[in-house]
Amino acid sequence: MDFTRALKYPFQNSPKVLSIVLTLTILISVCIVWIANGHDWSSYLQVADINETMDHMEDLESLSGSVALGFFGLLILMVLGGFWLNGYSVEVLRRIMNHSDTMPPVEIGANLSSGFWVFLSIVWYGFVSIFLAAALIVLIGILSNLASFLGGIAAVAGFFLGVVYVFVAGWAFFVGLTRYARSDGNRSALFDIRRNMRIARDNRGLSIRLSLYMIAFMILYGSAQSLVDNLLGGFLGQDIVVSAVVFVVTYHAFNLFQHFSSQHLIAQYGMAIAGDDMRKGKPDF
Repeated sequence: MDFTRALKYPFQNSPKVLSIVLTLTILISVCIVWIANGHDWSSYLQVADINETMDHMEDLESLSGSVALGFFGLLILMVLGGFWLNGYSVEVLRRIMNHSDTMPPVEIGANLSSGFWVFLSIVWYGFVSIFLAAALIVLIGILSNLASFLGGIAAVAGFFLGVVYVFVAGWAFFVGLTRYARSDGNRSALFDIRRNMRIARDNRGLSIRLSLYMIAFMILYGSAQSLVDNLLGGFLGQDIVVSAVVFVVTYHAFNLFQHFSSQHLIAQYGMAIAGDDMRKGKPDF
């Protein structure tokens, strides 16, 4: 996997990334304006006297329709925005795995559909994880009833197994994503946990490198965002509206740049695992 290529990827496509940031900023700003202008929030900002603030809670009953619309819009935006980004990321993976470093066009309907299935796969992974954790807790309880030291040993072993499982399950999810993208929409690849975990385990060297690179991206982009926010905050002063807009813009910009750099790494991860299968044109691996 090439860390530098993944780092450059969103910057090579900066007009596309920044257009997404601009769209999100405009939509969020519209919702915030509806919320801010639809009600007198001054009493809720008087945090010096919490009792006085709580006395005004009954005012929530008189919230205008524009405030409710603003909150509802934010909720819908978060849900649909998450679906869309997941689905668009599948297209990004597919494009990179087809040896193109140009980001794909936005197709709202198709992206939302793919994103919905990715979301369901996340729920499925979460359900399996909860089931396994519950089974482990029951086992530890049974062993503790037999002998306290057995329960202690099982608890320690369970902790280390849980840590290993979290990493392997995360790698398996990325394997499922790349299989889904590579097979041009084979949804079963997203939910095939056993096979995805086996593939991730068999390629644990690549999987560990992927994790280390993604942690490096998180530190790099997080540090850059913190530096930019501090610099801009010093120049712009204490204007709360301007500060809020700057925060929204920088937050989405740095997070999306980091996200698409990580997607490039995930695509490289899938390509490295597929190996000969990709060169032979097989749709899955």
